[in-house]
Amino acid sequence: MPRELSIYLLVVILAGALSLFLCLFAQLKVKDAPGAKPYIIVTLLSSIFTFSYAFELSSTSLEQTV
Repeated sequence: MPRELSIYLLVVILAGALSLFLCLFAQLKVKDAPGAKPYIIVTLLSSIFTFSYAFELSSTSLEQTV
């Protein structure tokens, strides 16, 4: 994997970790606030999408990305 791609991969993984942290934080601290349930769901789905994109970036061939 080229070095330039690994920098983008690291940024994407950090973004996914941030989304997951926000999801867990909202689940623990603000779960009774209005709009908290949709926020928790959106941040969870965002982290899943982001980690999936990171796996796609780390693949070595075009067949693995599909």
